[in-house]
This record gives sequence, structure tokens and C-alpha cells, in this order.
Amino acid sequence: MPKMNEAAQIAKIHYRYQVGIDKERQDKYATRKLKRLGYQLDSANTNKDVLTATRNNNVHINYTGTNVNNPRDLLSDVALATGVQRSNEDFKSRRKQTRDIMRQYGDDKDYSLGGHSLGGSHALNNMSQSKSIRDRVKSVHVFNPGYTKPFHESLKVDKATKRELDKKINVHRIRGDVVSAHANKETAFGNLFEYKHADKDADLLDKHTLETFIDTDL
Repeated sequence: MPKMNEAAQIAKIHYRYQVGIDKERQDKYATRKLKRLGYQLDSANTNKDVLTATRNNNVHINYTGTNVNNPRDLLSDVALATGVQRSNEDFKSRRKQTRDIMRQYGDDKDYSLGGHSLGGSHALNNMSQSKSIRDRVKSVHVFNPGYTKPFHESLKVDKATKRELDKKINVHRIRGDVVSAHANKETAFGNLFEYKHADKDADLLDKHTLETFIDTDL
């Protein structure tokens, strides 16, 4: 399983991958960066939305956050903000991609999920909505996930499922981050960890980045 800061580094690698045009070139970049963490890129199961990397028996699946130049991502932001992401095509697509990846690798692997911002919301939604995904996943690290009151309400599960998810899911946020603000009040499941940004004068954009998580060794 990846450590928290490793999951954050993979999320950062995926962002760089997301903005590229040439897949072969992006694959080479991700392969080089992931190798430093001991991971191998699964190119066939990696795209701008979902990155798959393997290390020993671990299959790690990361979801990218919002690309502001992609109208689909902006619609997904609206969907999660209003708690109607279950019917959103992007949310359904990434859930299906995740199931397909797990079917390819089989049930004897140790699966983990990660994601930042909108990507973190995808991970939380998949764990809430798909029994086949949450039964296979052993660890989840999400960073400053998009989290609103309506999204919170849409994620709620029964008590038995919540107990299961509380053992697997870790929600990491920077104090003052507005995107994940409601998580400071309540989360549907999982463990909440809050961190101070190193720069007390950091603006809202700085507080939403992955850097603090990458620099924290847990």
C-alpha cells in the first residue's frame, strides 16, 4: 500500500499526465516518475482521468482532479456540489473504469485508491456506491476532496458499511481549503486528518495544492 505522501506524489504525477497531448510521451514521463516510488505504470489502464500503477501486489488507482479547460470536469464539479453525481456521466465512467481494471487484475491483489480535489470526490463516491469496489480496496487516501453538504448527504451508507469504510478511508485536507470545507464539519465515513500550510500567508490556491501532503511523511 502507498504511504500518504506517496499517494500524493502519484496524484501530482497524474496531473502532469492530464495536461499532456502525446500519450507516448506522457507514459514515459509517468513511468520515470513512478519508478522513483517503486511503481510501474500500467499504460493500458491509464488516461487523463484514471492512472493505474503497480508495486508488488499493490494496484493503485488514482483519479485526477478538475481540468478547468475541460467542460466535462466543470459539469462534474457542479454535480458533486449539488449531490447529484450518481447520475453524472463522468462519475459513472470512472466507476466503470475502476471495475474493469479490477476485473483484469483479479481478486488476489491489494487495491488502493487516491485522488485530489474532484479526483478525491470520485474515490469517495466509488467507495460509497460500488460494493464490488469497496470490497476489494484496502486503502484510500484523498486530498482536499470536493466536499459539500449535498455531496456528504449523497455518500451516506448504512452503519455496517460505514464501519468497514472507516477502516480504509483517509481524508486529508489543509485548514482553510474551501473546496473541502464541509469535511471539516463532518464526513460520511473515513478518518479526517487536517494540516497547517507551511506558509501562514498562503492564499486559497496554495492551500488547495498537494505540496503540503507530499512534504509530510506518515
